[in-house]
Parts: sequence; C-alpha cells; structure tokens
Amino acid sequence: MDVNERVEIVETVRDAWQGLTRIPSTDEKVGFIRGLLSAGFPCIDVGSFVSPRRVPAMADTADVLQRLADEAGSDLEGARLTALVASANGLSRLLAAPGVSEVLYPFSLSESFQRRNTERGREEALALLADLTAASHEAGRTMYATISMAFGNNEGDPYDTGELRDWIARLHDIGVDRIGLADTTAMATPASIAETYAAVAAESDRPVPGAHLHVTPENQDAMVGAALDAGVRSFDAALGALGGCQFAMGAVSNVSTLPLVHQLHDRGLQANIPDPPLAGLDAAARTLATG
Repeated sequence: MDVNERVEIVETVRDAWQGLTRIPSTDEKVGFIRGLLSAGFPCIDVGSFVSPRRVPAMADTADVLQRLADEAGSDLEGARLTALVASANGLSRLLAAPGVSEVLYPFSLSESFQRRNTERGREEALALLADLTAASHEAGRTMYATISMAFGNNEGDPYDTGELRDWIARLHDIGVDRIGLADTTAMATPASIAETYAAVAAESDRPVPGAHLHVTPENQDAMVGAALDAGVRSFDAALGALGGCQFAMGAVSNVSTLPLVHQLHDRGLQANIPDPPLAGLDAAARTLATG
C-alpha cells in the first residue's frame, strides 16, 4: 500500500439529513455546508431533486444551492457538489440550480427495491439513466451512480456477484463516470465486502467502485478496513454518524467521517479533507440533528 495514496471522502449531508425526525432549516443547512466548504471539504453530496412528498427534508435543495452560490464565494471554487435525481424533471431542476457539478442516480441491483425507490424496474431505470447521463454530459456535469443492495438484499430477490459485475459494465457502457457500491440495508460483512469487490474486479480493468456503507460504531473499522484492502479509495461518509436510507428496511448510519479519517491516518493514507476542524464539525452535525 502506498502511504502517500489519497482517499476521497464525500461528505453526504443529503443522506445524513433526509431521514432525520427533525428536519434542519434552510439557514441551518446553508450554515453547516458553508462550514464544510470553509474548512476545505472538496466533495459534498448536498441534496436531491425528488418529490418533496417522498423526501420532505430535501425540498429546499434549490434554495440551499442558491444561497451557497450567493454567500460562499471563493470557498466554492474547486468544490465538487453532488445532488441526486431520479427523473428527467429532477435533472431539469438540478441544471437550473447553481453549483452542482456531479449528478447522482440511485440504481439498484434489487429489482424490487428499484421499483419501490424510483417506481421503475432495472431495465427502465437503465434506459432513463442513459438519457440522464447524456443530458448531464451535454450540460457539463458528470454522472455518479450508486448501486444499492450491492452486498445482498432483504427484498427476497436473488443476489449474485456476477450479475453485479455485469450491471457495473452496463453502467460504464452508457457513460456513467463514477460508480459506488451501497450496502443499503447494512447486510455486508468484512468478508462479503472482500468477496464482492474481488468478484467485481475479476477480469476487469475498470476503476474500483467507491463504497457507500452503512455501519455501526462497533463494526465500522472492520468494514472500512475490508474495503480499503480491496482497493476502495472513495467513501461516502457523514459527520456525526448520521443517516441511512429511509426507504430500506434495516439501514443504520453512514460511515462516520471522524473515525474514518483517523483510520486512514493509522494506515498511513491521506484523506482529502483537513483534520483540525473535524471534532468541532462532528459535534455540530450531531447538534444540527437534534436541534
């Protein structure tokens, strides 16, 4: 392992906030994200353009982005802001808002979850994603697709790592720029993470997908360690150990940013975010969640 290797951490405030009992106000969201930007966080998943009925916590994403564009100034320069869409209408709303350079689409290895989450089957979702990717590229944005249920599912659908590898290839074929594997329902283990990434890498020269893991404080170190050993160099994480998919049964929190950075340092790896303000930001995230 190259001790000078850099690991990308994407601070996913969207996933941290969307399932909270208490929805932070627009002012609170803008203030927190501005704090991340001024501290030097280069990659932030800021929100989503989906039905406010389904995800009320993200209804103000356009307002948050406009406020950031008006107030964050030079802190926005060089930052990669990501927002999620699940439809052509959502992409149109995203493109009308300032600041977002990466579009996120939630794809699923589970047919049942794909239908419940986006009201489309996988083939329909792939066709839509191809159109969204082309439109995003035309507008100068990149496309990031997460594959939920990538380590198994509790939907009763069959699970096969070979099928996962095939879907990853199809996503690359339609032009998706970046792919992440999501442990949507916290079913992964260190062993299954190692096995899944080994299967995905078999006979492939494509980049190692990132990891969007749902963990507990007790197993985070082992889960992240297995992903690092498998070559993962991009992790979605959340300060305060917040979040989880509210549409999936059994989901727990996101990877917690603060111990993730410490784990990387212990391995001699470099994180893409600064260390000194992390403890304060971690406390601020927990306070924001509870009011």
